[in-house]
Amino acid sequence: MFIKKIVKIYLGCFLIIGYFAFGVTDFDLQPLGKLSQIDVRLEKGALFGVGQVRGSFERVRGGIQFSTKSPSKTVGSVHLDARALHFGYHKVDGDAHQPIWLNSMKYPKIVFKLEGLRNAHWKGGVLNADAFGSLLLKNKTSPITLPVTIKYLRNGRKKYDRKPGDLITLKGQLSLSRGNFGINPGSMLDVIQDGVVVNVTLVGCSSRKRPLLPSRLFI
Repeated sequence: MFIKKIVKIYLGCFLIIGYFAFGVTDFDLQPLGKLSQIDVRLEKGALFGVGQVRGSFERVRGGIQFSTKSPSKTVGSVHLDARALHFGYHKVDGDAHQPIWLNSMKYPKIVFKLEGLRNAHWKGGVLNADAFGSLLLKNKTSPITLPVTIKYLRNGRKKYDRKPGDLITLKGQLSLSRGNFGINPGSMLDVIQDGVVVNVTLVGCSSRKRPLLPSRLFI
């Protein structure tokens, strides 16, 4: 009996290590949702004055499936509600959701689908890569690519909600043309310019704690 228990323990450890070494770890964005941020920056036009108008989304949902064996195969999705975008100015908030702009009531879904990572390389223990996929915005889907940095923290979840599990962070910046997505294209450029900058910070957590494995990514 004792030998059987030892065998079962070793077999269990082997399966866990194999899962993390060769499988895919699921990271959920919702449990630590307050740590994820999607910020939007609009450049003012000449009529509106110099500077930026900044907004953010109240909620970020989705997940990242990180491949521990081949990070380039990492996939995932980010789901936003266009109606939850706020700029902090009553008039701007009202105008932004009008049909000619976001038309948020008709097209509330904003979805980014991560299809993989390209040009992955290491710098100071952080994975740098180009994340590519598609963006659904105002019922139009377009391919996009953005540079990102990814960090994997073993048992990092415990710091935030005292639950065991690993933590992954993904940060990047995306530049868009509002006209390409049918957001008041070619109009009011003297008020709000065409370029839109989106700063992305995603924090996902898993329900498992990875065993100690030799890798530059897993610290």
